[in-house]
Amino acid sequence: MEYLVRSMQPADVAACAVIETSAGDPWSLEQIAEELDNQQSGGASRLFVAEGNGQVIGLAAWQLAAGEASLYTLTVSPSARRCGVGRRLLQDSLTALQAEGALCAFLEVRAGNDAAIALYEQLRFAAAGLRKRFYQNPTEDALVMNCEL
Repeated sequence: MEYLVRSMQPADVAACAVIETSAGDPWSLEQIAEELDNQQSGGASRLFVAEGNGQVIGLAAWQLAAGEASLYTLTVSPSARRCGVGRRLLQDSLTALQAEGALCAFLEVRAGNDAAIALYEQLRFAAAGLRKRFYQNPTEDALVMNCEL
């Protein structure tokens, strides 16, 4: 399947909210809409979607400020997982952020999310610290990871 990564549009918000329900700490429709409003008004938010067969199948939400890109969520539809969508979404969004002046990127990930950690390591992210009890439902530490772009 071919994947297109592009900037999120207002028509994508509902589909992204549905995808987010599969995440451990899902963003609400209102949160996604608020971040998209921030992006469209020139704020720090940068939202991307992956599209396959004409349907939104993943999203990535970043903040870009002072040369630093911070990943807030990267979620792929359960039916499209383990097919390279997350990798492509991450790679293409990092390329777009770098073109906007990002010099480095960082993120937090559940310490027990081995699949996500492996993906991030493949894309040059390295462990930089641990935030104890950062996540809730269930409570879990967050591994802080970063990379130079």
